[in-house]
Amino acid sequence: MSDTRQTVSRDEALTIVDRAVSEMSIAHEKLPVRDAVGRILAEDQLSRLQLPPFNKSAMDGYAILEGDKRDKYEAHPQTILAGDSRQPELRPGLAVKVMTGAPVPDGAGRVIPVEHVTAADDTIEVMRTSKTTHICRQGEDIQVGDVVVRAGTRLGAVEIANLIGCGITEVDVYRPIRLAVLSTGNEIVDDPGKLVHGKIMNTNGPMLAMLARRYSMDVVLEESIPDNLDYTVATIRKAVECADIVALSGGVSVGDYDFVGTALNDAGLEVHFNKVSIKPGRPLTFATKPGVAVFGLPGNPVSVHIMFHVFVLRAVAGMCGGESCLREIELPLGDDFRRRKTERMEYVPARLNDDGTVSAVDYHGSAHLTALTESDGFFVVPIGTSELAAGERVTFLSLLKGRR
Repeated sequence: MSDTRQTVSRDEALTIVDRAVSEMSIAHEKLPVRDAVGRILAEDQLSRLQLPPFNKSAMDGYAILEGDKRDKYEAHPQTILAGDSRQPELRPGLAVKVMTGAPVPDGAGRVIPVEHVTAADDTIEVMRTSKTTHICRQGEDIQVGDVVVRAGTRLGAVEIANLIGCGITEVDVYRPIRLAVLSTGNEIVDDPGKLVHGKIMNTNGPMLAMLARRYSMDVVLEESIPDNLDYTVATIRKAVECADIVALSGGVSVGDYDFVGTALNDAGLEVHFNKVSIKPGRPLTFATKPGVAVFGLPGNPVSVHIMFHVFVLRAVAGMCGGESCLREIELPLGDDFRRRKTERMEYVPARLNDDGTVSAVDYHGSAHLTALTESDGFFVVPIGTSELAAGERVTFLSLLKGRR
């Protein structure tokens, strides 16, 4: 293949991916809520309950009638605990002790925190007043029929907890995306015992497989492919038969032994683009056949990592009717940044600083995988930009790994 390929921008490439995967549908199924963590919702989930389900105390304190303001109150002998269904009747001049989370008696207008009173025998004296009622009102958080979690959302611990809290016991979720991971290259080995001069460990395959599982995909095939056209074609054909998405790494450039582009055509796929103005990641290739998306990722591991997050996860979301789970935020740059070539937008591995700025990590290029152990994500340098001054705001793609 000659190097006459048209380069598309990142946004053009994403639009092409969005359009292609929108025509691909993934089946969904009903699961118990607790079994659905990591899955993507197929339908909006509506609350079956009001929250809070009753007027409850936000503090340990004394409940008094609405509008009953005085310096001293008679203390009711009963204390209402969280979970109590007993409801003593309030009257003017009476205060009922309630614990945090307990239902307050009917007609209660506020709860006086225990810290604001002194108690003696069967009376309390108010030492401090507050405009806050310290009562969580029934239904103030959510009403029956309100949307709790929207379709297209990947369910994590917080979403699961909210669904359970709203009385939802089962959810419709998309089945896991099936991913095939193919690593190309005569130079890669999976066993350190086979390392000889000229060989390197296969890091792309394991990294892609682990990233896939992190995002609740099923890895249905993981193979290494030598630089052989026939073998590459056969393996691609096998992969598209069992997967929704195929992620290849390596073999997508224009070298004499880069066979992926030709192999995709020979395997009957439609190639939509094979060159994107991104650094790292220029030789990114995207192809499809009915129901299957194939990404030919560059061979260097940093390129694989960032292109998986930007493009493969975008396709996953599109197949499941959602939006990419990646978070892009605007943050100030902590240090000056300069580069010589400006014809591509660039993702720069970066760390979050304690002062809320981001700074580039020590980075030697897209083969420098260990640089990612020091990064929290990537900041974006637009096309045509050669310098960014400390303090300028940049787009930061957060990929926090919880390393701190």
